[in-house]
Amino acid sequence: MLARVSNLEAYRYWRGSEDAELEPLLASIREESLPSPAMAAGTALHAALETAQEGECDILYAEGYKFIIRADVTLALPRVREIRGYKDYGPLRVTGKVDCIEGRRVDDHKTTARFDPERYIEGYQWRFYLDLFEADRFRWNVFEMSPIDDAEHDGPVYEVFAFHTLEQFRYPGLHRDCAALAADFYDFARAHDLTPRAAA
Repeated sequence: MLARVSNLEAYRYWRGSEDAELEPLLASIREESLPSPAMAAGTALHAALETAQEGECDILYAEGYKFIIRADVTLALPRVREIRGYKDYGPLRVTGKVDCIEGRRVDDHKTTARFDPERYIEGYQWRFYLDLFEADRFRWNVFEMSPIDDAEHDGPVYEVFAFHTLEQFRYPGLHRDCAALAADFYDFARAHDLTPRAAA
């Protein structure tokens, strides 16, 4: 069985939340749910960053979106970008795609309307990425943004009003923790007849 890191993180969040419902989780894993406007905007910003040049930038374009950079953002983008990795945890093969790799550090770009560092640190995405890519340091590049009106652009326009970096590091037992969550997810997926795909 093949599953994305995002599948496991969604399952982990559902498992630990009293309010999270099962059906939206299943629909997400089966790729039956449509992306929200915020998710679509985040995907577009990722596409813009994938081709961006290193240094300061004021405006980025991608997939019909325009991003006006008001925050103090200096892009430090390694040449190795958008790399997919795989690792087997028993019968479950987990895959993830990092935005950047430089040495033994992996970077992930995130977009949000409100920066909440605890949400990132508590998650397992960074743990799996360090394990998959045998890296030692994980860095989030977090773009806070919101939609704005812009009559000059025929498409969605977002203002990036703040930028944050956040880091976590490899620790003893990281692989064991990832393997435990992978085993739980595998049992859950089999019980609900899920066949997660990992094409994106």
